[in-house]
Amino acid sequence: MSACFRPRRLVGARSALAGALACSLAACAAAAPAGATNADLVRAHDAASQGAVLFAEGCAHCHGERGEGLAGASAILGAGALPEYPRDNSGPGASTPTDPQQLQIQVQTRPAGAPWRDPFRNAQSLYEFVSTHMPKTEAVALKPEDHWAIVTFMISAQGGDVPAGGINASNAASVPIPRR
Repeated sequence: MSACFRPRRLVGARSALAGALACSLAACAAAAPAGATNADLVRAHDAASQGAVLFAEGCAHCHGERGEGLAGASAILGAGALPEYPRDNSGPGASTPTDPQQLQIQVQTRPAGAPWRDPFRNAQSLYEFVSTHMPKTEAVALKPEDHWAIVTFMISAQGGDVPAGGINASNAASVPIPRR
């Protein structure tokens, strides 16, 4: 008689495990994706369609289509993205990149002894970083208006108010970076 109960117990355990797995997968699928939301991306595309195209061509392969961050590249859109000050990479709990390509990128783009980056205080400081460092292989190949279009796209995707005509050198210092 105990032999009859073991398979049922095993079947019951398998069913419970399968049910728990299905629930957790459904919860993961229902969770909001990292990075910018669909509404954020639509608003940003409407505000800076050229910036959206340039972002997709030059930024998304490292930072993700939603700016969520991929393969060691930081999240640049969505909650927690574009913090004013660089993240502290020292001390307990800090993550140090181990990807050889990411380490090489950090070494090549940071002058000796310089902090990771200057603070992001407004669209001007974001432009200064993007126009000198991004994309890694083509930063100098892009025109200033291309970088401004990308910055306009990013600020809009973060929920920021973008001036009519987009962000440019004459108004960038007055455009704050939205913090989420």
